[in-house]
Amino acid sequence: MKKIKKYTMSLMALGALLILYYLKPETAVSSMSISLSSAGTMLKILPPILLIINLLDIWIPKAIIIRHMGENAGLKGYFWAIVLGTFGAGPLYAAFPIAAILANKGARISYIIFFLGVWTTTKLPILMYELNFFGLKFTAIHVITGFIVFFIMSILMEKFLKGKKLDLVYEKLSKM
Repeated sequence: MKKIKKYTMSLMALGALLILYYLKPETAVSSMSISLSSAGTMLKILPPILLIINLLDIWIPKAIIIRHMGENAGLKGYFWAIVLGTFGAGPLYAAFPIAAILANKGARISYIIFFLGVWTTTKLPILMYELNFFGLKFTAIHVITGFIVFFIMSILMEKFLKGKKLDLVYEKLSKM
């Protein structure tokens, strides 16, 4: 029963797809095609990312993460979150294993949340694209606004999660 419960969302999605196929077959086929295409893209991206992440896990000692992104890192932790997020590549789901490694090595949760926010908006390829098409003013406003929002959000999330909820988050991240 536990194994079936684990796949409840997948089974519900499959059920919804079957109902959609019964009602609108062409929409269901299009939806399945998009899903398979996305899964294919993910399968191409994930192996090199997982390889790099595992190498980072081995090469970067826990003491360095704690010193630069631990509880008492201060603004230095946000700086490293910006560096890691800016030089990241790939979709957001590629950042989650990195976030888990940071958590397992003692990074403060607000830096991890900030890192995920930075990853979504200020990756170098996105910055280059924005600079080319929207100009420096737009890009600067977008990046600065993003940093402010992610900074505030990371602090609020950390305060919200303080205590048992935060312990639960770290416990779940340690199982990844």
